[in-house]
Order: sequence, then C-alpha cells, then structure tokens
Amino acid sequence: MSPLIRVAAIPVGPAGPDPDPLWREIEAGVAQAAAAGAILAVLPELTVLPYVAGADPARWRHLAEPADGPTGRRMGALARRHGLGLAFGLALAEPGEALPLNAALLAHPDGRVVRLAAKHRLPPPLPGDPFGEGDHFRPGPAASAPVSFTWAGGVLRVAGLVCYDRRFPESWDAAAAGADLVAVLVAGPAPGDPPGFFTAELSGHARRCRVAAVAASRHGTEHRLGRPVRHDGDSLVVGPDGRTLAAWRPEAPAAVIASLPETLRLPLPIA
Repeated sequence: MSPLIRVAAIPVGPAGPDPDPLWREIEAGVAQAAAAGAILAVLPELTVLPYVAGADPARWRHLAEPADGPTGRRMGALARRHGLGLAFGLALAEPGEALPLNAALLAHPDGRVVRLAAKHRLPPPLPGDPFGEGDHFRPGPAASAPVSFTWAGGVLRVAGLVCYDRRFPESWDAAAAGADLVAVLVAGPAPGDPPGFFTAELSGHARRCRVAAVAASRHGTEHRLGRPVRHDGDSLVVGPDGRTLAAWRPEAPAAVIASLPETLRLPLPIA
C-alpha cells in the first residue's frame, strides 16, 4: 500500500428547502479533494436531505430514492469526473419495502454506485418529539462487508458506519473486520455530548480497532421543522493509532484532507 494515500471528509450544511446550495458545497469539496490527490471523499449522513426524524414521516417519504435515482446518478457522475471514491448518505428505497434505509453508498471512480452500509441502530425520539428515526427508516443489517475499489496504487477496502452506530464498539468491530478504513457518515443533534466528545469517541474506537477512520458531519443549524435542529458532529481524519490527522475548522470551512500512513491497519497488541 502506497504511503501517499490521501482521503477527505467533506462537511456540508445546513440543509434548506433548496438543495442547490448543498450541491454546490459538495461539488466544490470533491473538486478540492481531488485536486489534493484524495482517492476517497466522505460526505455526511443523508447528504442532501434535512434531518427530519422528529417530524411526521409521511411528509418526507417521497424523498427516498433507489441507488440509481437522481442523487445516486449525480454522485456517480461526480466520482467518475474526478476519479475518486465518494461515500455519501441517502434515504435508500428498495423494492417491496415500506420504509427506506438510512444508508451509506459508495460511488466508485468509474461511476458505479453500491451500498456501503445501512444504519442498524435507530435512535429514539428526542425529548418532546413525537417521532424518531425508527418511524422514518427500517434498521439495516448489524454488519456489512467492506467494499473494495481499485485506484492507481492498488485496492482500498472501505467499511461504513452511519451516525448512531458509531457509538457501539460491536459496530466498530464488525465494520473494521477486513477493512483498511472506516467511513463514518454523521448528521443530527447530539445535545448531551460535551465539547470534544465526538473527536475523543472516534479516536478511541479507531485506536482500539487499529484502523483509520474518516468522519464527515453536517454542520450548522437547520429550521425545516419550524424549530432549530443543530448538528453537533465534527469532520476529521483519524489514523489507526487514534491520532487526529486533520479536522474541520468552522472559521475556515473546507474539505478536510489528510495523508494516511503506509500501514492503514496496525497489528493488534500481544496480551
């Protein structure tokens, strides 16, 4: 594996009634990542959709799409144009299913789009909300096999975690098994987290599993529900030793780009 593997986390947000501003952020961030030599860029959970878990799901189900729908095709074209892998979030509609998945998909450098992961644990309603994510989505499988894609220097095996699943060690264990890197797609509120907790949590899991991680989070405050919904995650790249290699700064919003070490997986310690 080449020592010059570069990856990117692309924070976007907040989502409004018009998705075009988000798409402009996405396209600018992907172009920036590609110009810096990144072979993989990660976008947040439900990338171009608002966080509406507390609202009546009947109002939002029309936003679910198949993998080859408008969002998937646009992401695939973006990945092909810039020649990199692109992980993104989607409310994934599948035939015969009443509820969509809260999914992470991967657009290959050739434009093919495949499912990377789907949110397994759906958090309950926030205090005062009549609905939660379980009203909007069905749970995905407890584990998904890593997806491999080919780039000029070899093959990269990528696993995915969608937001709340990052809280659970067993989710990390399943995702990290056989993967070179874990992509973590995040959106939504975490009002109980103290400052710095997200980074410490991500770093701790990456270090324990001895695997690199890239987390992309929505930023800003949305008002689609008639009340503010603040996104509390961070966007960062973490090495397999848990060290933060790059992190998003609100005062200088841009893609978070870092070079990963030649050894993406560290050996487990000997007891």
